[in-house]
Amino acid sequence: MNSAVEGLRANMERLGVGGIVQTGSRECERCGNQVPIMERRDREGNTHEESMCLNCQTDQTRSRFPKREDLKKEKAKGFSLKYEQVPEKLIGKTVSEYKAETESEKDMCMAVAELIRDFGETVHHSLVLKGPMGLGKSHLAYAAGAELRRQGYSTMFISSDDFLNLIKSTYNKETDLSERTIFDMIEEIDLLIFDEIGAEYINKKDNFETWASEKIYKVTDLRENKPTIFTTNYAAEDMEAKYGPVQGGRIISRMMAGAKRMVVEGRDRRTQDF
Repeated sequence: MNSAVEGLRANMERLGVGGIVQTGSRECERCGNQVPIMERRDREGNTHEESMCLNCQTDQTRSRFPKREDLKKEKAKGFSLKYEQVPEKLIGKTVSEYKAETESEKDMCMAVAELIRDFGETVHHSLVLKGPMGLGKSHLAYAAGAELRRQGYSTMFISSDDFLNLIKSTYNKETDLSERTIFDMIEEIDLLIFDEIGAEYINKKDNFETWASEKIYKVTDLRENKPTIFTTNYAAEDMEAKYGPVQGGRIISRMMAGAKRMVVEGRDRRTQDF
């Protein structure tokens, strides 16, 4: 007796149906599998024909439950909303309100707008925005994440310094958040905005530089083939001086993989309010 017949008989017997025999088979109109036709006899002696496709029934049952990958995506959205760190001055900023003053600032703005418009389909899946402070790199990076979030994507804005503090918070025994969970979610998020790489505090007395560079490298490694916006004030030689020639080089290499590099020049808007 084949498994389909055994399964159908087992279901019928579980329901208290007796006198079961197979009288034929049919082709399922939905999946094309051969389905047994069973005949049962009730307590009054009446006969009834039953024929259900267990394959389709199983598929229908599974369809009622969310897929594992969907659950992970929803978890990533919840994580990003809970743990992202956005400076108050950036909240609500949009690409359209950014006022470019130099050609490189115009190029940066256009690159960010293109990333939003063609998300997931651009030639370069990531952006590296490099230049002095006060040019609006974080403004545009945040605005990209906010717009894509409105479109349903999971996005997260966090500076390298805040990220390291988040990692350190997992060393507190009272928290349920683990370092592994952080990195799992960082890898899963549709767009990560990793702001101000190189600007994080380094405590060399405690070898914090080595620890920090390892964590930052892991972020860049996990995001190597995933849409990411990196912002930094540092040139390559500055990163190598800070993180070491080997680790610094590895970080730069991962940041640049699949990324469009934008070197931005202009004036520091922040000084106008000094």
